[in-house]
Amino acid sequence: MVISLPVAIASARSRRASGLLLAGASVIQTVPGLALLALFYPALLALSAVTTRQFGFGVPALGFLPALLALTLYAMLPVLRNTIVGLAAVDPAIKTAARAVGMTRPQSLLHVELPLAAPMIMGGIRIAAVWVIGAATLSTPVGQTSLGNYIFTGLQTENWTFVLFGSVAAAMVALIVDRLLALAETGLALHSRLRLAAASTGIAALLAASLYPLA
Repeated sequence: MVISLPVAIASARSRRASGLLLAGASVIQTVPGLALLALFYPALLALSAVTTRQFGFGVPALGFLPALLALTLYAMLPVLRNTIVGLAAVDPAIKTAARAVGMTRPQSLLHVELPLAAPMIMGGIRIAAVWVIGAATLSTPVGQTSLGNYIFTGLQTENWTFVLFGSVAAAMVALIVDRLLALAETGLALHSRLRLAAASTGIAALLAASLYPLA
């Protein structure tokens, strides 16, 4: 989201730029999650060799970094697409009215266009969050601890309780995150600080829980 939103906003006024971005993100989306994670291993291994030779330290090819990079790329399409579509759907008459009252282009974007596009943007963020939670369970083979540990361990040992636990837990986390983001979306639409605070607290609690080491 930190990458996709600014990039989408910057390219929204150019059909060519937004088209190229969406095409690139769509190509990435066609790569299976596990394959995308695996592709970063040789790339980071080569980068590690270069940084070790040039700077005396290596880049980790396994663990958190490849998982972070792959999941970031995997999450870009829905946020890019919904942000670009949401901004493009703003009525040109509204933009003209904003300029007529003296707003600059950045002011119009910040105070008029983005608030109107917010529901569409939040929809993209919700889709991306659910996709990432599902794909994160595939990060176990690249050395990153996740709920996928239970799934892969269960498959290897034919312990179907582990498989069921990992699958259900991942699905529950995805549903909870989706509901919290939906609450935040409603809070933005209704300007409800209570809903926004509740959603923020819930997401913060989930982030804190994710730091607890899995058995």
